[in-house]
Parts: sequence; structure tokens; C-alpha cells
Amino acid sequence: MNRRHTIDPENLDFNLIQEVAARIKEGQIIVLPTDTAYGLTGNPSDASVVHRILEVKQRAEKLGMPLLAASLVQAQKLVSLPPPAERIAKKFWPGALTIIAPSHYEYPIGILGPQNSLAVRVPNHPVTLAIIQATGYPIIGTSANISNKPSPRTAEAAAIQLGRLVDFILDAGPTQYSKDSTIINCTVDPPQIVRSGVVARAKLAPFLKVKKDK
Repeated sequence: MNRRHTIDPENLDFNLIQEVAARIKEGQIIVLPTDTAYGLTGNPSDASVVHRILEVKQRAEKLGMPLLAASLVQAQKLVSLPPPAERIAKKFWPGALTIIAPSHYEYPIGILGPQNSLAVRVPNHPVTLAIIQATGYPIIGTSANISNKPSPRTAEAAAIQLGRLVDFILDAGPTQYSKDSTIINCTVDPPQIVRSGVVARAKLAPFLKVKKDK
């Protein structure tokens, strides 16, 4: 039977935050809120967790899965951010923008994308950020849905799709946005938008042009 708890993002229950962090460290898979969609999370360095999340989502290994970091500093330990990517990150993080960049680390199959790339985001949600900080390392942040089905904007919508397949569901109410994060590929120069989302193309346009550093 799933355990499901509610949490107030404006009045965090740190005992519950610590419980969720402990569950992640134990190898459980968790549904948690972000600013864009409810996410399916776990320890990205645990191959069995990665495999299980892929099975739950019915997601292909080759696609990779994004990681959620608590800050730009933590994200920079995960990936190599060239100058354009760093400018983008400083402008839009925390927020609804996912950056694809070269990974500093090897992860179990299913995390990294083509050419050793890694998608990373700093979400703008107090619950998510608190859980990452309590866990002590970045966590998986793929949407809590079956692949090709709608991303859930409520815990209930995630529960309907994933049901008994997850270990714990944390309900913080509806997400801030009704769209997914924008994804920008910073392994190429200039960076390219690969998925439209909350952050509009017009806001990213200045960063999509080649800039020569003085």
C-alpha cells in the first residue's frame, strides 16, 4: 500500500522532509512536487532505482533522465556549463528551465543522454529544494507519468497513472505551472531549444546567438 502525505509549501514540515530524504537514500522511488509537474525521483547513482523508474515510466534507456539540483553551484558539479549555459542558468534558475550539458560523472544506464550529456535543473519549489538539500545530493527529476501520457500537475493525477508502482507520494497541491520546463541543449553552440515550455523562446532568444566574450 502506498504511503501518501500532504505538505504545505509555505510552512514546511522538516520531519516529513527528512523522512522523504531517508526514503530516497534507502532506494525507494518517490512522487514529489516541482514548479512544473509532479516528478518521479530517487537516487541517480543506484542502478536498481534507475532501472525501476524506467520500468514504471515505460521509458527508453537511451533518452536519459534529468537530475534536480538545489543550486547553480551544485549543478556545476554535475555538468560542464560553457559560458552561454552559465549565463542562461544564472538568469533562469531556480526555475522552469532544463539545461543539457556534458556530464562530469558516469551514471547507471538510463540517466545520461547521447554523447555523455546530462539534463539538469534547479526547480523553483521550496519542497523540492528542501528534499534535495536534506538528501545531500542531486536527485532524479523525471515527470511522474507513463511515457507519452500527460505530465501530472497534481499528486492525484500522478497517483492515477502510477498507483501502486511507487513507494511514497508527497502532495503539495497543484503545481505553479500547467506546462513542462523548457529544455535547452547547451552541448552545441549556439544553444538550441529542444522542448518548448514555461520559459518562452523570446526570453531565451538573446542566449541562442553566438556571443563573443571580450
